Amino acid sequence: MRFVLAIVSFVIGVVLVGLGVGQRTIFAPPTTTVAATAGSSTAGVTIIPSATLDANAGNQRIRVTGGSDLFVAYGNSSDVSAWVGSAKHQTLRYDAEATSLRARTTGSAGTVPDPSGSDLWAAEYQGDQARDFTVRLPAGTSLLIVSGDGSSAVSSVSITWPRDSATPLVGPLLTAGGFFVALGIAFYVWALLHQRRLRGPRRRSGGGRPPRVRGSRRAAAAGAQVPVRGRAGRRGRRMVAVVPVLVVASLALAGCSAEYWPQGTDPSVSPTPTASSTGGAAADTAEPTAATAPQIKRIVQRISEVATKADADKDADLAATRFSGAALDLRKANYTIRGSDADVQAPPAIPSGSVTVAVPQQTDTWPRTVFVVVSDSSDADAAPQALTLVQESARDQYKVAYDVALEAGAQFTDVPPVTIGAAQLSPDVKLLKLQPGQLAAAYADILAKDSESQYADVFSTDGDDLRSKIGKSYKDSKASSLQDANIAFSSEIPEDGSIALATNTAGALVSTTLNEIEKVTPKEDGAEVNTEGAVKALSGVGTSKKGISAKYGVQLLFYVPPVGAKSKIELLGFTQGLIAASEVQ
Repeated sequence: MRFVLAIVSFVIGVVLVGLGVGQRTIFAPPTTTVAATAGSSTAGVTIIPSATLDANAGNQRIRVTGGSDLFVAYGNSSDVSAWVGSAKHQTLRYDAEATSLRARTTGSAGTVPDPSGSDLWAAEYQGDQARDFTVRLPAGTSLLIVSGDGSSAVSSVSITWPRDSATPLVGPLLTAGGFFVALGIAFYVWALLHQRRLRGPRRRSGGGRPPRVRGSRRAAAAGAQVPVRGRAGRRGRRMVAVVPVLVVASLALAGCSAEYWPQGTDPSVSPTPTASSTGGAAADTAEPTAATAPQIKRIVQRISEVATKADADKDADLAATRFSGAALDLRKANYTIRGSDADVQAPPAIPSGSVTVAVPQQTDTWPRTVFVVVSDSSDADAAPQALTLVQESARDQYKVAYDVALEAGAQFTDVPPVTIGAAQLSPDVKLLKLQPGQLAAAYADILAKDSESQYADVFSTDGDDLRSKIGKSYKDSKASSLQDANIAFSSEIPEDGSIALATNTAGALVSTTLNEIEKVTPKEDGAEVNTEGAVKALSGVGTSKKGISAKYGVQLLFYVPPVGAKSKIELLGFTQGLIAASEVQ
């Protein structure tokens, strides 16, 4: 019976161990899920939307075959769709039943502009890197594939996701199998020992007595048998005991991996959020922002590089790729002036270092705005600069509309974080102490009349250094210094020149511009007006009997409190310089 128990236990153990090993060999589940396009397409642009990328959990390995001058990028889904626009493109959808990618072709335009370097992309790949790469893209992110200029198509696209290949029964099966194998060995050893005990001394069949053995011989015989029984017997029992221990230990170690055991859930431990789930319901209900923090940092770095090269080469065309409006007018004039007067300094460089404040607009449409404050860590004396960036369309780059040097006491403590962004307010919004569209004209009146202006009580004088530079006292002093000429001051307000972003305190950061015009004419007929410095270099006129008109562009940044607040409008920074000069007509 003991031999039967040993055989049964050993067979059960071997079967369980075999099942455990089979779980990791012939019965092992596949480690990946692969979906690929089934047919060819004539579209040179491919979009893999967020729903397709997230069809299965885990990293996404993208493989692209065919095509030429391959370019791949990913970004916000709405940004990718907006950039593609009406171009002919295929959108890939995941077919779970067939485990394949289905393509739907739409659009009509045959080509697309060069997508490389666009401010919309979170990352981009080109050449061989674009053919095989692995990413983990969160929800709301789409992948863009462009072959050449969009006129030639790729051969195929495949996505590979990892699968959960855990086999939680391996551990229990190997452990149970090792136990039954050890139990079978124990039964077998027990059966052998029991059988040996049953083989004790027996009487002879003749019935006669065995011969007498003297005590000394009997003791000698007994002494001779002791070593055999003690040493050999104990060594055998030790070896028999070691075998099951080794078997159990080896099998237990074979099944100690975490993926070989059922995984329970500890309610006291919160799951770690992934890139696709971070934010939860709050992220789903939040307004989309114009750009992310890494995008903004990269955009500022690109603008800095262009500005540095354009300023050094006095290249207005290059500057126009990253500047617009008042900021571009100032640089173009500076390049012209420096072409005639080498003593004139270049505009302040835009640092590519620390972005201390970043406020993107809450929007997924165009045009869109981003406000940033950048500082130069290598130059402690350089004033931080506030840049108002505007992107007119999905295929345009962000351009600096306003470049303002901040005042020493400028504070940005109530701006929203970059992940939330700010709403852009219309120029005629009535929720502020002064409408953004009226701000430039009101401040121009302050510069002309100072305390006599009707807006004197609305604007704070603290930290406002611009009044002393081009305000009423400056104008009165300059007018009295001219002996043979008359000077007239006036202001010009560009249309739609204000950009307002809401703050956390219901106020707004408003970037705006105005032009200050100085017109100098001779007092007597036949007299001449002499020009010098930047005015002479920009106008190309040394003397004039008609007079000279000089226009100075003034870029301004204000904090405007909400209507009903006791605080006043604060000037946070300004940049002013000559942008035009000509003879009076």
